[in-house]
Amino acid sequence: MNTLVVLLDGAADERIPELGGRTPLESLDKRFIDSIATAGEFGTTDGKGYTHLFLLELFTGKPLAMPRGLVEAVGLGVPVESHQVAYRFSPVQMNGGMIEWVYRVSREMDRGLQDAMVRNLDALGDLNPKLYFYEDGRGVMTVDTDHVQDFPSPPAPVNGKIEMGDFERFINRTAEDLDGLTVMPWGGGYLNETNRPRPLDAAKDMVIISKSPSALGVAGVLNMRRRVVDNMWSGFQEAFRLLRTSNVFMHVEETDDISHRLAPDQKVSMLQEVDDLLMENLDRMIGYRVAFVVDHGTSSLSGQHLQMKVPYAAGEVGRSSSRSTRFCEVAERHRPLGTLMGSLLSR
Repeated sequence: MNTLVVLLDGAADERIPELGGRTPLESLDKRFIDSIATAGEFGTTDGKGYTHLFLLELFTGKPLAMPRGLVEAVGLGVPVESHQVAYRFSPVQMNGGMIEWVYRVSREMDRGLQDAMVRNLDALGDLNPKLYFYEDGRGVMTVDTDHVQDFPSPPAPVNGKIEMGDFERFINRTAEDLDGLTVMPWGGGYLNETNRPRPLDAAKDMVIISKSPSALGVAGVLNMRRRVVDNMWSGFQEAFRLLRTSNVFMHVEETDDISHRLAPDQKVSMLQEVDDLLMENLDRMIGYRVAFVVDHGTSSLSGQHLQMKVPYAAGEVGRSSSRSTRFCEVAERHRPLGTLMGSLLSR
């Protein structure tokens, strides 16, 4: 029996006053998701600070600390040579001594940011920088060096002076061009082929579906099959098609994206949209197994990632929609993340 594993990225949350003191998952009656939690196995596992760390441990059974910049470079198909370091870069707003991560970037801002970055590349001297843009001001940069500069990582704001090393002139000149808007490199790392990890036997034939360089990069690092999609709607259609012949991992990044916008009601609506989409395609999943996992919490109040226990559920899909258990952050059972994959897949 093949299994569809759905990652609801950042779906866990803290309790929200405007939701009656409940989390978005607690506040919503989810016809399909809750029916899987009711009829199958439901519990919590260990959340991680970032998606790629969660996926690396889920797929390999081991906690692995692999730099985000390197993982996303692999996900975007960026060549990283042995003499290069790859960084993820994200937009920030510099205001005096405060640096705040920017999650809402218009097309005009994105284009202006790209132009300013290209214009100021000469500030990086002989590092031979190369830029690979993704979306919303985000992307990957490679530089020729064997030194990895330590930068702060999102989503927590940074207050006070930070050491920017060789990147200081580039970051500051870009900010001067755009009234404080610039980018911050972070998660730098280089490729070490001799220590490349391998997936668990249970996961090695799974197909990873995502729009995110982070999830696609983990698949690339582990030599797992992957499919690039534009959004969750096209992703689920591909997932239903592939489920007939293989285990499938579907990454829903939209639930995390909307959390960073500090809009709890929109997060509830997005979760409802995922559940409705699954109910509309119930017939395509009958007789298969479906599992849900959450990689970390993302606060709809602060926009920050939450280090917390996160829910999972797995079970065979039938026509019954009985729901006595709500898929949420509280459960009696707990499984360590490194042992979770066996519970998700058909045994």
